[in-house]
Amino acid sequence: MLKLPKSINEQISLLRSRNIIIEDTEEVKFFLENNNYYRLMGCAFHLKIDKETYKPGTNITTIISIYNFDKSLRHLILSILEDFEISFRTKLAYYLSHKYGSECYLRQDIFIEQRLHSDFIYTINKNIKQSVNEQFVKHHFSKYEGRFPFWVLIELLPFSVMSKFFKNLNNSDKNYFSKHYYNFDAEFVENWIHHFSVLRNTCAHYGRLYNKNLLPILKFLKEDKNKYIRKLKIFDSLFILNKIYCDKYLWSNFLSKLNDLIIGHKDFIDLELIGFPDDYLSLLKKSS
Repeated sequence: MLKLPKSINEQISLLRSRNIIIEDTEEVKFFLENNNYYRLMGCAFHLKIDKETYKPGTNITTIISIYNFDKSLRHLILSILEDFEISFRTKLAYYLSHKYGSECYLRQDIFIEQRLHSDFIYTINKNIKQSVNEQFVKHHFSKYEGRFPFWVLIELLPFSVMSKFFKNLNNSDKNYFSKHYYNFDAEFVENWIHHFSVLRNTCAHYGRLYNKNLLPILKFLKEDKNKYIRKLKIFDSLFILNKIYCDKYLWSNFLSKLNDLIIGHKDFIDLELIGFPDDYLSLLKKSS
């Protein structure tokens, strides 16, 4: 039989029994009433001596500060990923629609695997049914008999679906698109899009970024592999995103907010646990 969750007072007692200092009990109680205990303690794995005990001097304030840093970092990254995702969708819809027509997604001959294309069509129909009350969906049913141009359809599809769609696109189009819009080979862009779609879902569903290995593993250009030690942390993601994020002003604004966030939590966080080298700002700045 599964155990019931511990009461707030039991959680407080458990924290103290594990060597964690709690100075303001009421403040911690309030925090735990609004934040799951196991979610909070996921930010403290690196502070453990063993399964049950934490390092001497570990303060709950430190753990909560790491938790809040992770939350703010997640929100900040989600905002920049939103811009990137919308830009990617726009470029892909423009390219394929102009080359193959407004219903390009229905053409089997521009995809590698027909089974995956059939799965994509199934997903489209399912998402349309789930969005029947959207005004633009009603419009296309009443005026166009339920036919959707690709640049409209993509508004109904998750980033993860668009990533799979792009991966299944024929190699010639995938290569041209990658070179033309991002100036990199398709093998890199395909991998990066997949990674960012997973990262976007992690951020959107409140997943932890601090002290976490992020998959899928990113592919790096040869000239970048020696710039720092790859650790599968969030810095890797930002290092690559910098290469294909188009708006220099928004990226600069993002870096400024990121730096402020790190400086504001410098007494609590360990940059190694998010893969950030000491010269992270110079590595993340646009070169031109």
